[in-house]
Amino acid sequence: MGGNKKKKKKVPVPLIVALCVCVVALGVSIWQLSDIFLEYKAGTDEYEELQQYVLEEIPEENETDTAETENDTEETGTEEEQVQRVALSELQAQNPDTVGWIEIPGTGISYPLMQADDNAYYLNHTFSGKVNSAGSIFMEQLNSSDFTDLHTIIYGHNMKNGSMFAGLKNYSSPSYLVSHPTVYLDLADGTHAYQIFSVYEAAADSDSYTIGFAPDEQYEEYLRTIKGRSEYDTGVDVTKDDFIITLSTCTRSGEDRYLVHAKKLW
Repeated sequence: MGGNKKKKKKVPVPLIVALCVCVVALGVSIWQLSDIFLEYKAGTDEYEELQQYVLEEIPEENETDTAETENDTEETGTEEEQVQRVALSELQAQNPDTVGWIEIPGTGISYPLMQADDNAYYLNHTFSGKVNSAGSIFMEQLNSSDFTDLHTIIYGHNMKNGSMFAGLKNYSSPSYLVSHPTVYLDLADGTHAYQIFSVYEAAADSDSYTIGFAPDEQYEEYLRTIKGRSEYDTGVDVTKDDFIITLSTCTRSGEDRYLVHAKKLW
């Protein structure tokens, strides 16, 4: 009878160790993911609160009205009355680094526009000054905060949750540009509109980031170059008399940049 008893098998120690390591690794991964989620949520919540506050002041307008306004501006050569859509002084009271508000209707891009003495600061600081990987939408530190430079650069992260400048990659589709052709900047002197004329990927050290131009042949050649780099013909002309902005964000790989160039209408 005793010979029929089954012997109990012991789990090998190496297997127990391996299982313990896996459990610990899983726990660490869950903790890290939770930490990232909470950080993303904190950044998103902060900017959504600002958007709710600011956009209550911005009147709604449809694309037809926008297109008519742009056409009238181009045909007559007159400037639109500078209507103040955003109470910029109230934002500056909270953070004096605020130079404006940037919005592209229908894209989710609607944020305070910041500028610091060091471009690195707003890579990981929000409007409120909190450390967060979302950072802020911010101007190149060497540009004039009043947008009097012929070329002004604006940076923003390509966040995995679709926030900040992640939506810029949608401009790779011509139909998306047709539906979202205009960038609005609310500055100290009122609202300004910029019409997108070129979209493409470029290296991080591309000469597309050149600033400090005068309205001369060199600037004209630069404009010809960046317009020629566009993934498709936008049908928008640009000359050396135009003031332009460049919106810049990282690509998915993080090695290159996605650029959206727009010229000032008013």
